[in-house]
Amino acid sequence: MKNSEFGKRLRELRKSRGYTQQCLAEKAEIDEKHLSRVENGKYFPSYATLNKLLTALGVTLDEVGIELEQAEVKHNPLYSKALQILNSAKDDDELACYIEGLKAIQKALRLK
Repeated sequence: MKNSEFGKRLRELRKSRGYTQQCLAEKAEIDEKHLSRVENGKYFPSYATLNKLLTALGVTLDEVGIELEQAEVKHNPLYSKALQILNSAKDDDELACYIEGLKAIQKALRLK
């Protein structure tokens, strides 16, 4: 999914819930300007920001139109797999465990 397609879908979801950018940014605890840039296709959010947005909107990756198997990865070929792992967490403890594991893998890859 291209940044612009994701941004458009995010805007549609936000508006369908009657949220302004300011309201969604507050709910997601992110900067309103960053949200604007995401909606305008200038940026694709990090996992943390994406998770905050999805939670604030009450939607899943599928509902927002992201298919992890077909995700475009510009900088890191492991990004979509990492998202799959993180999104499979059943609770906050499992998510924290996965995050620590992925950080360790990332650190090990930098050492090579």
